[in-house]
Amino acid sequence: MEPEQQGARMRLVVAVLKPSQLEVVRQALAGVHVTRLTVCDAQGFDEPQTPGPLVQQTVVEVAVNDDFLDRTIDAIAAAIGRTDDLPARLMVLPIDDAVQIYRTVRGPEAV
Repeated sequence: MEPEQQGARMRLVVAVLKPSQLEVVRQALAGVHVTRLTVCDAQGFDEPQTPGPLVQQTVVEVAVNDDFLDRTIDAIAAAIGRTDDLPARLMVLPIDDAVQIYRTVRGPEAV
């Protein structure tokens, strides 16, 4: 049965933040029982309107079921806080399907 037919929806939460904020975000997510995440090094522009030199950034990706979406967003937003030196960004994207290859599991259970 397809994930949408089961009524469960999955989301990909993508956070772009300063590398120094990674550990605080990881701990905040662990505090709301979100422990599976992907972390990538990235470079981006500090000011999108007037591109200057590239700055080091960290991208955190978390795949969650809808019942974990709000707590994941709230935990990341609280951990990042508001800073003026690098605009942190948080994006939420739909996931059509997920597969755990090592267990041959598909859909929301794979997240």
